[in-house]
Amino acid sequence: MNTILSESSDNFYFHNVSFGYNKNEDCDELSIFLVEGEYADHDTPKRLVKITFLAPIMWQQMEESHSSFDEYEIRDDGGLIQIIERSRYFDFVNTTYPWYKDIRGKAQHIRVWSQNIVSEVIAKDFPAVVWQYA
Repeated sequence: MNTILSESSDNFYFHNVSFGYNKNEDCDELSIFLVEGEYADHDTPKRLVKITFLAPIMWQQMEESHSSFDEYEIRDDGGLIQIIERSRYFDFVNTTYPWYKDIRGKAQHIRVWSQNIVSEVIAKDFPAVVWQYA
């Protein structure tokens, strides 16, 4: 997936995640914050990237060191944000929670990589990706 991160290094660390209601869009909002070039335990990071999903259907996060390559997956290898066409996680969501299609329509599996955390998000639309400066 081509975003502002496509030209950046892969040296991003998970900083935090927030979930809440977006009054302007009248839907829930999931925001994932990554910090560039240093561990996320610094009080004031220099620069953050904010990745925002509107009306996410489901998401999970795992420590990056516990993830592994899965040949079953069909994905673009386009950097920190990847579109996953086929995965066991997406199969699980479609089998266990198929009703989302009746409410939200077709969805996609998007993976957000960082040096320490991998975020898996099932959402209808692509996320907005913007820089934020401290």
